[in-house]
Amino acid sequence: MTANLSRASLLAASAAALTALALAPAGAQAAITTFGSPLSVPATLNTSENLNYAGTNTPVPPNPEAPNGIFHTYHNGADTALWNTVLASGAPAAPETGQALEVMLEGCAQPARGGPSPLNQIHFQDITPLPGGGAKVNLTSQPFEIPICGQDGANGSTVSSYEPVNLCVSKGDYVDFNDEGGYVENIYRNGVPYEVIGATMGSKMDSFIRGGGTNNGATLSSDYRTAMEGFAANANEELMLQVKLGTGPDATHICAGGTGGLPPPLPPLHLRPQRSAISNQRFVSFAIYCRLMPRCVGTATVAYGKLLAGRTNFSVRGGTTSHVTMRLSRTFARLVGRRGPLGTTLTALVEGKSYAARFVVQHF
Repeated sequence: MTANLSRASLLAASAAALTALALAPAGAQAAITTFGSPLSVPATLNTSENLNYAGTNTPVPPNPEAPNGIFHTYHNGADTALWNTVLASGAPAAPETGQALEVMLEGCAQPARGGPSPLNQIHFQDITPLPGGGAKVNLTSQPFEIPICGQDGANGSTVSSYEPVNLCVSKGDYVDFNDEGGYVENIYRNGVPYEVIGATMGSKMDSFIRGGGTNNGATLSSDYRTAMEGFAANANEELMLQVKLGTGPDATHICAGGTGGLPPPLPPLHLRPQRSAISNQRFVSFAIYCRLMPRCVGTATVAYGKLLAGRTNFSVRGGTTSHVTMRLSRTFARLVGRRGPLGTTLTALVEGKSYAARFVVQHF
C-alpha cells in the first residue's frame, strides 16, 4: 500500500503523536513508536550524483555533457542500499524489537530528459550494524513504487507511505532504502537518480553499491571500498526515511516482540463437567488439567446452592490431568443419601482466578 502525504501534514501528525505520548498516564507504554528521519527538509540530493564515491573520468570528444572533454561517471548504477547512522535530530536505529508497520519516504525518482521512464521499484530492508561499520541485510520487503518526479506533482517534498508485510526489526537495527540501480546505457549511467536524500548538517548516511550485493544475508562491508562501488560514508546527508514501529499487540507475532494475531492464551487450568460417587467416608474425586509449569497450586470448593459442601487445597503437576480428592460435609452427604444424585458447582481458584464446572455427586 502506498499513499502520498505533504510534509506539513506529516509534521503535524508527528507533533500530535508526541503530544499524545506526553499526556499518557505515568507508567503507560506506547506500543507504536517512530524512528528515523524527522523528514524536516526536502529531498534535494540523489543517489546518482551525491554519494561519496570517487568515480572515474573518461576522455571524450568535447560535447555539451562534457565541454572539457572529460566525462565523469559517479559510480556503478547497480543495486544500492542507503541508511542513516547519525541524525541531527531523531534516532536512526530501532528503539525496540518489533515490526516496521509503515515506512514514510520523502522524494521521487528523477527521469532522464528525453529518455525512458526510470525504474521506480524499490524495497526496504532490516539491516544490523556491524562492529567497525557496515551492516548485514536480514530481511527485504516486498517491492514498492516510488513516485516519478514531475508526475502527478511529485517532487523532493513528496512524502509517500508504504506498509511492508512482516518486516521484522530488532532493537538497534536500521531500516534502509534499497534500489536496483536502474542502469540504462547512455541514459541512466549512474543508475536512476533517486532523489531521497536531504542536506542536513550533523547527519551521516552510509551507502553500499554492488550488483547483486544487497540481497538477504549480504554483508555490506565497510572494508569493501572502490572508486565505483562498495561502501561509502556520506557526511551531512540524511536519508529521508521514517519508520513506524509496532511492538506487543501492535506487531505481528511472526516478529520477535510482537503478539498480534495470536489466539487468546489458554487458561492455566481446565475443569470439565464431571461426576463422582461419594464414598462411605464422604470422599469424592474430580479431575483437573493443569497448563502451568511446574505446578498448579490452589483451592477447590464444591457448593450446592448456598451450601458449602466441601473444600480442599491441591497441588497438581503441570502438563497433566490429575485427580484431586475432597471430603464433603456430613450435611451434604445426608442430602445425597435422601435425594440421590445432586448437581453442584465445582470451583478451583489458581493465581487469583477461579474456574468452575458442573459436578454431579451421587451415592457410592
